[in-house]
Amino acid sequence: MSQSRITGAFFVEGFLLFSLGVGIAKYLGSTIAWERVWLGILWVGCLQVGASFLWRQALRISKDADNGQLRSSSFSSEFLLASASFACLASLTVLMIAGRFFNLPLFLISVIGVLGTLVSTKAIRIGELDRFREVIISFLMAVLIPWFSFLLQTGELHRFLTFVALPMLALRIAMILSYQLSTYANDVHQKNQTLMVRIGWQSGMSLHNVLILFAFVVIAFGPLLGIPMAVGLPPLAALVLGLWQIWLMRRIAQGVKPNWRGLVWGGAAMYGLVVYLFSYSFWIR
Repeated sequence: MSQSRITGAFFVEGFLLFSLGVGIAKYLGSTIAWERVWLGILWVGCLQVGASFLWRQALRISKDADNGQLRSSSFSSEFLLASASFACLASLTVLMIAGRFFNLPLFLISVIGVLGTLVSTKAIRIGELDRFREVIISFLMAVLIPWFSFLLQTGELHRFLTFVALPMLALRIAMILSYQLSTYANDVHQKNQTLMVRIGWQSGMSLHNVLILFAFVVIAFGPLLGIPMAVGLPPLAALVLGLWQIWLMRRIAQGVKPNWRGLVWGGAAMYGLVVYLFSYSFWIR
């Protein structure tokens, strides 16, 4: 999968996850304040754009170091574009504060989002947290974005957010592992410290399958936890794709010729379908 497609999917994913949080608020009876929706989308978009350029700069610096070149100036085009994005983010934050959109939970979510973005792009270092980049990004996307958009509308958290976030977080990490398995040999050769490389391909394949099973078990038990069946059951349709992913992984572990395209696109489709079905279920009711 090309880098341009991954970047494009990254922004589409952010939009869908944001709309999911708004959909949950609508389902629970909140009147949608559209000015908050558009400001929130712009806020998340600026954060994503800044993260994208910071990561590109980190990759360029790493590549220069591997090639034995002197470290280039920090004031690269990527850094300047990232700075512009964060300046827009700061301006939007001021507007939201002036409009009294922020409360303590939303403020904490926003701070965690910005810090997590800076850590995942290696713009700042906090211990060894940057080693868990894929997990941090998945948490920011699958958990914090829906929470952020929901808090913008309601000002308080709800148990539905946790129910939705847990399976989506698990499936997003599983999607990343399936992609990184397809690039495993090249990553080892290039010394790219991906999550799959760090934990090893055997452990990574097992973790991939466990995460998928965990996600759908949580979804299946939703009605027992008070989640309406009309909301909790539709995402189970993606279980077919989940079982397909597990079957492909088991075949690879048995030495069968890998179906990389099916594995990578299947993982993306599985995660995307769950996000879509959750969002659709909340919005139409």
